[in-house]
Amino acid sequence: MDLARRGGLLFDGAMGSLLYERGVFLTNCFEAVNLSQPELVRQIHHEYMQAGARVLTTNTFGANAFRLAKHGLVDKAAEINRAGVQLALETSGGAAFVAGSVGPTGVSFEALAGPQGPEVEAALRAHMEVLLDAGADVLCLETFYVLAELEMAVRLAKSLTSKPVVALYTFQPDGQGLGGLTPEQVGRRLVEAGADVIGANCGGGPDLLYKVTSPMVGLGAPVLAQANAGRPEVIEGRAIYVANPEYFGVFARRLLKAGVKVLGGCCGTNPEHIRRMAGAARMFAADDRLSPRISGGSEAADAVRQVEAPLSERGTFAARIARGEFVSSVELNPPVGFDLSKRIAAAEALRDFGVTTINIADGPRASLRMSNLAMASAVAQATGLEPLLHVCCRDRNFLGLQAHVLGCHVMGIRNMVIITGDPPKMGDYPNATAVYDVDSVGLLNIVTGYNNGVDPAGKPMPEATRFLKLTGAEPAAIDYDRELRRLEMKRDAGAEVVMTQPVYDPRVAERFLDDTKSLGLPILLGVIPLASFRNATFIHKNIPGMQMPQYVLDRMEQADAQGRGQEEGIAIAREALGAFRDRIQGAYIMPPFDRHKVAMAVLDGFISTPGGP
Repeated sequence: MDLARRGGLLFDGAMGSLLYERGVFLTNCFEAVNLSQPELVRQIHHEYMQAGARVLTTNTFGANAFRLAKHGLVDKAAEINRAGVQLALETSGGAAFVAGSVGPTGVSFEALAGPQGPEVEAALRAHMEVLLDAGADVLCLETFYVLAELEMAVRLAKSLTSKPVVALYTFQPDGQGLGGLTPEQVGRRLVEAGADVIGANCGGGPDLLYKVTSPMVGLGAPVLAQANAGRPEVIEGRAIYVANPEYFGVFARRLLKAGVKVLGGCCGTNPEHIRRMAGAARMFAADDRLSPRISGGSEAADAVRQVEAPLSERGTFAARIARGEFVSSVELNPPVGFDLSKRIAAAEALRDFGVTTINIADGPRASLRMSNLAMASAVAQATGLEPLLHVCCRDRNFLGLQAHVLGCHVMGIRNMVIITGDPPKMGDYPNATAVYDVDSVGLLNIVTGYNNGVDPAGKPMPEATRFLKLTGAEPAAIDYDRELRRLEMKRDAGAEVVMTQPVYDPRVAERFLDDTKSLGLPILLGVIPLASFRNATFIHKNIPGMQMPQYVLDRMEQADAQGRGQEEGIAIAREALGAFRDRIQGAYIMPPFDRHKVAMAVLDGFISTPGGP
């Protein structure tokens, strides 16, 4: 339950449609495959675990007396259910939870309210008792169309066990339940019945599941969404699900941002759908077990593993951090074209003004820009600065990321701002593929291993790298507790410096600095000098984690009316730095529209100009 509340917990995908694809005829009882072809079920469980699922659902959905009677298998019910749990447990090996799947009996509401009611309850009870006795960690009540039956099942489950009970309702294509029930009404009734996790599955693709699960957020229990791979289309006599895995990855992020805590797949999904969702789950999970770590390795790797070089030996910027000096970094992003002359001239001006260095984003907001590594190399050669290079996990797979990082070291770029990265849907090329094989925590683990002379496979490297590892944080994050947990995970993965998103409310900054003091990480406070009231309004409404108090908006509106919006934006930024100058290691300035002179105006008086008094 703790993992469900934190967010990012990932269930597996479909079982029945995969069994069908692998040769089990539709006329067969899919649950009986636990007995007739156990290796096939075990293989599917294994593939879902390899894809990143942390919860394996037993192949027991229809293993109740009502459904098994159609196949003449009522006397095999206990054996089928016990085998289903055992196969999942054997595959998980303790590395994943096992959810005992309980489906509806299929009776109508009228039958449930009549003489068949006691028979339904007896069938559900017998089903659950075997699953629990066989060792299921969770009971997952799924694909119930009749809410009264699902409520009965929840109450029955809670009377049988203290283990978590998941209750998933199936909505109609219009987003309502039978009888016109709304998602909020369904969610409240499931919470009242005692469900530990509520949500929906089946019925439609990710768009429908978003529509019906997001309204359940905030009703008192974590929400789970398990979508079909779209609604099936009959092509040449066969039901085909058309929502591809990438589509699932995009909607996974959307669901998690909406507050849905748990994800999974339903009919038509396969391990590739889950793999794409796992990338989103890792980013939103506050659980370091979801992030890749360096393997145990070999004796040779253990022999070469070493303590990372001290900061004083990892470049000028890292040495200044080690000495506790106040440092400053101004963001200059790559141009859309090829001409770097303006960026180099800006970097020279900033250097001469006394700015410690510049930082260069990696495809900010998923926009197409020149390689930031190419710009960093050119700036370093022309100015002598040591740029902070952003490296995001969006565009490169596990191998490509490692090649990129090692290439940076060879080119002399040693300061890395390691981030997960904005999804392509935010940019001009929404159909571009988002990779996310690892998130920022996973990449921090990789780079920390390199600094210790060991690669992610645990093999010794020819020599250790000497990267300074910086990471990002959102002091105004909507899920603030999760942000703090993630930051602690980043620290444990090797992060050495924190660069914050812009902060406009002093109370937000003070809370963040108080709550992160125990982490012992130097903080570079992020500031965007507002250019105008329109600029302030856009940031406030459109950029998560950058909301600003009303008095700041009022100040910018009044200043704009007087023709001095930019000056007021600079003043607000200077006030933020001044208020916390004694509590931060430095300033991270993000001037709008690459106006480096605005950054200089903000920093005037906070840093020493070379050759000055």
